[in-house]
Amino acid sequence: MAGINASLALQNKEPLILRRDEAYIGVLIDDLVTKGTNEPYRMFTSRAEYRLLLREESADVRLGKYGHELGLISDEQYEKIKTKAQQIQEGAKLLEETKFTPNKEFNALLASMDEQPLKDVSTAQQLIARKTFDVQKMVTVVPELDKYDDYIKEEILVEGKYARYVDKQSQEIERMKKYLKVKIPEGFDFTGVSGLSKEVQEKLAAFSPPTLQAAMNISGITPAAIEILHIYIKMAARSNKV
Repeated sequence: MAGINASLALQNKEPLILRRDEAYIGVLIDDLVTKGTNEPYRMFTSRAEYRLLLREESADVRLGKYGHELGLISDEQYEKIKTKAQQIQEGAKLLEETKFTPNKEFNALLASMDEQPLKDVSTAQQLIARKTFDVQKMVTVVPELDKYDDYIKEEILVEGKYARYVDKQSQEIERMKKYLKVKIPEGFDFTGVSGLSKEVQEKLAAFSPPTLQAAMNISGITPAAIEILHIYIKMAARSNKV
């Protein structure tokens, strides 16, 4: 990243800044710049709020445009990446829109694939979320997907399996944005929060952050630690009311 931006600076161009939802190195750099550190920085996946989006198989789709702009990817390669992204989106949309009813005929088809029958109306996306569903089974129930290359079908399957988790994670991120404003009671005993590591407890006790937002900005405090801390603050508030 330093080399890329040094080159861009010599050309009087804008620097390349990768967001936290685009690459792990974006998370790493953002943490070091905004939080600083007095110790070796350890990059854990738990530091990335968007870790389900930062999967290695989607790296070309996420970062291809930057590679093309920097001259690292040819026009031909970039067109392939854009086509791939478009086809995956088309396939994912088809999975969302295709619905199945638990009738005798469809359940017989599932039985022929050693799959459990449907009990309620389900989308194809919900169906392929089953651990036992693979590409062949997906194409069997949604034959329109068979027009895509094998690697595209594999990507569509993965996207479909992760879809509900990505949605859930996005909701958690939005919820976190709201409760980061929560105030931490004065004199709060961080050592009493059993879900936090001793290192995190010591840092919180040393800085005594007034809010969860302030705690989040302390080096080494992860989103998971903030969630645990929030739970204990709510528990303490309920105890005081009693």
